[in-house]
Amino acid sequence: MPTIQELAATWLQAKHDETAANARRLETEAEIIKLLPAKEEGKTTTPISNTTSISTTGKLSYKSDVAALEALTMSWPAAMRPLKTKIEQDEPVLRQIRAERPDLWRMIAPAITVKPAKVYVQVEVFDGV
Repeated sequence: MPTIQELAATWLQAKHDETAANARRLETEAEIIKLLPAKEEGKTTTPISNTTSISTTGKLSYKSDVAALEALTMSWPAAMRPLKTKIEQDEPVLRQIRAERPDLWRMIAPAITVKPAKVYVQVEVFDGV
């Protein structure tokens, strides 16, 4: 069985390899895009052999001044207004209720699924220590 030091060294090497592979992939994607430019929006698929094709997908992102957009479209029909309201759970509040108010937690627990997330591992190397 490997020691924790050996596992740490293996992890550091794998992380380095992963970072290098990611950089190589991004460089290659940039070269592909030079040869096969993407549409402004949408997907283009180009066959390059009988068994392989390359797809590029263009997308525009939109950022707006929501308050201004709301004011400018207030008189528009609801179906045409480019705004929406999103209701979502508040995890910090859920954690607090679970930890500090078991009486409230019991009331809402049937509506909530709690499961462990992936454990995050980080190995740090300190210079000069």
